[in-house]
Amino acid sequence: MGDMMPVTETTLIDAGVASGLLDAETLPTLRLQARRERIRLLEAVTRAGRFPEAALYQALAQQRGMPFLLPKDLVAVQELLQKLPANVLQRRPMLPVRRDGQYLLAVGDPDDHLSTEIAERSTGERMRPALTAPEALRAALRRQRGGGAPAVASLQSGELDATGMLDTIMKDAYLRRATDLHFEPEQYAVRVRERVDGHLLEYPRPLTLQEGEAVITRIKVLASLDIAEQRMPQDGSMSYRIAQWDTPPVDVRVATAPTRWGERVTMRLLGQGTTGLGLEQLGMPPLVLGPFREAISRPYGIILVTGPTGSGKSTTLYAALRELDADDMNILTVEDPIEQVVPGISQVQISTKVSFASALRSFLRHDPDVILVGEVRDLETAETAMKAAMTGHLVLATLHTNDAIGAVTRLADIGVPHYLIGATLIGVMAQRLVRRLCHQCRERYTPNADERERLAGTLGPVPEALSLYRAVGCPACVGTGFAGRTGLYEGLWVDRAYGELIATGAREDALREAAGEHYYTLWQDSRTKVLGGTVPLAEVERQVPADAR
Repeated sequence: MGDMMPVTETTLIDAGVASGLLDAETLPTLRLQARRERIRLLEAVTRAGRFPEAALYQALAQQRGMPFLLPKDLVAVQELLQKLPANVLQRRPMLPVRRDGQYLLAVGDPDDHLSTEIAERSTGERMRPALTAPEALRAALRRQRGGGAPAVASLQSGELDATGMLDTIMKDAYLRRATDLHFEPEQYAVRVRERVDGHLLEYPRPLTLQEGEAVITRIKVLASLDIAEQRMPQDGSMSYRIAQWDTPPVDVRVATAPTRWGERVTMRLLGQGTTGLGLEQLGMPPLVLGPFREAISRPYGIILVTGPTGSGKSTTLYAALRELDADDMNILTVEDPIEQVVPGISQVQISTKVSFASALRSFLRHDPDVILVGEVRDLETAETAMKAAMTGHLVLATLHTNDAIGAVTRLADIGVPHYLIGATLIGVMAQRLVRRLCHQCRERYTPNADERERLAGTLGPVPEALSLYRAVGCPACVGTGFAGRTGLYEGLWVDRAYGELIATGAREDALREAAGEHYYTLWQDSRTKVLGGTVPLAEVERQVPADAR
């Protein structure tokens, strides 16, 4: 009974071609590239298509008509796992899993029939083989057999150095288009997680404590942080280039914090796929895009973009700045931190010496046309920004509120006089980010009465013959059912009459009532996108509270 053979590159690549993940025509070019750069063909293929190796395993499962298991599905049936001989598991990783009332055996090779025989013999249960990515399978085994204790000793210990390990993790983050990386020390290992499309995914291979420490030190060196200091939070930044890969460097913000089991590190990978986006590509509905474009072409006044952290506010503002003619105008920004560099614009970073308010006051002496304020947090910043808007400058700013009308009352709460808000405010946009359905595998279905009722909300009944879409999962979206994200937008546009109403200090409900057609709500946009099959209902409901419908 020899060791199992891993699936060959050719088998995986053929499956990828069959499923439409990659084009057979591009293979000769990729082959040459791989040879020239001295990397594996598989690496060249995944990099060109920007998908992780797991996607090819899923394509292979599809080709062979086998179930495919994602890392989150790899939860062992403990009593069956105990019955599998340890020496066999070392040579042939496999994991008994229960799904839909039947036992599946997770294996890393579709032609490995022997493992299923051994497992059925050892446990006395019938099992259906299911394919999974070998890396994820080994990680799940290590986690669930050793209970996380020192048994986690790395399989390839001594082979990988800190630089190589960090590079491998950064490659995976690039392929999955992750926006953040988390290194979280636990009692016996360092857990690594990636934020993809707003959701945290477990990185397949946890690091041992020594590896984790080495990788964290490496990150601190690169970000010019003090390596000796482990008891105080620090933050820094760096530009990271993946070794041997011909991909653009990534700007990274690094933050460390001391925790119970050691120092944790969060890396924010900036501009992942959002650099250079125009307003058109953000998914803004025409009823918001039109007035927003009109608003940013005004000579003066203030436009606010609101929403929770990570809802894409900066991306929207950067897209707006790119629409303005930087050659013809003097555009200044004050940010904390600068997330994207826009050519032709002066960008100022907040520091202990420069606050939002002090930067804004000095900006007014630099003859600006347009000013961008990263975030309005206090009265001083808010008043300075409003006064700038009043004296003939166009000001764009972000604010943390739940909806557009809430922004007006939030400014009043901070202490900005009502007359100032009414006189300067051009418009407020609120936004959220939601995952977009993968168009290759989304599935049509007829909604039930409850879903129809939830969709109706305050906007009235939905059409009779209605079909919605739900997430399924395929190789193209690595089994998640989603591909990328899109924004949900709300716009409130202020004309003279509405401005006068704000100036009188009207309450929020009165403002809501008077808004009329100047107000396009988050729920209107959400509903349009659900009916159009861009996003599933459940995804929208997590972001738009019931009372906002």
